[in-house]
Amino acid sequence: MRPARVLAVVKADAYGHGAVEVARALEPEGVAGFGVATLREGVELREAGIAAPVQVLSPVPEDGLAILSERRLTPVVSSLRQLERLAARIAAEGLTLPIHLKFDTGMTRLGIDPADAGEAFDRLEKSNALKLEGVLSHLAEAETPESRANAEQISLFDELLSQLSARTRAPIVRHLANSAAALHLPQARFDQVRLGISLYGYDSASWTAPAIALEPVMSVRAEIVEVRETPSGRRVGYGGRFEVSRASQIAIVPLGYADGYSWRLGTHAEVLLRGRRSPVAGSVSMDLTAIDATQVGGEVGDSVTLLGAQGAERITAVELAAHVGSIPYQLLCLFGLRLPRRFVHGEPGGGR
Repeated sequence: MRPARVLAVVKADAYGHGAVEVARALEPEGVAGFGVATLREGVELREAGIAAPVQVLSPVPEDGLAILSERRLTPVVSSLRQLERLAARIAAEGLTLPIHLKFDTGMTRLGIDPADAGEAFDRLEKSNALKLEGVLSHLAEAETPESRANAEQISLFDELLSQLSARTRAPIVRHLANSAAALHLPQARFDQVRLGISLYGYDSASWTAPAIALEPVMSVRAEIVEVRETPSGRRVGYGGRFEVSRASQIAIVPLGYADGYSWRLGTHAEVLLRGRRSPVAGSVSMDLTAIDATQVGGEVGDSVTLLGAQGAERITAVELAAHVGSIPYQLLCLFGLRLPRRFVHGEPGGGR
């Protein structure tokens, strides 16, 4: 079996990491291409000089079809209706456009019903405007590798692939695996794997299967802008949710929920200061977060790590997500564009 190639998924600004910069780092490494969710994300890569193939994974609106050929973007078509309107539009332009067909094998979200596979393949074989470049589906329970649903979806995907004629099937790129499947379900890898969260250092199946050792690449840091000596009994922040039980040192950093540091992390999360853990003191504000620095000490200008490593300690997106009842994907994506970024090549954990 030949090794599967990697489609690097950089949608949602590369899960908050910076799509253009991630694509520029990965393109020279020989990835098969990049996956985005929207036309706008694809255009952003092209305008940044990315030449590798770009797949638009979500349906393209009618008024955006012309952009596909203009920007050399490859659509993922997930319904017979989309297939029909796209074929008509590209034929009217006198062009040929490569496409990937998506089938619903159990996710129940996007995808052509496998029962309609024959019709979809027939339409493409008769079309001079569209060229079938790939066939894909998406696993619903890959993050639980032992689930029977995975085997059922893989089997169904194999069945629909068998409907392709020998003439058509030979050059087709087959892809089913997301990050979790690529790491834990080798039978789902086929010709190409779509790596998303794993590119950024997280194994999304790690709570149900032995984790693969990955290095998170994003760090979120801020410098202390004020330190307040606070007497016992004083309450801190909106709603007085944190009460100082002894004379304490409260440090303030200029980062809050408008920057993606969730309001729900207040009174639950910890940060790293001088290589040690310190609790968040009370509610996270829109622009500011208070820290109880009493045990560690702190001065204006000290670096505080809200996500990432400092010394021997590390705070991960998994830890933060557990505090707020969410998932690491969301926490990473929420660190918004207001935060200045610094991209460091070759240094683990040196990111945002």
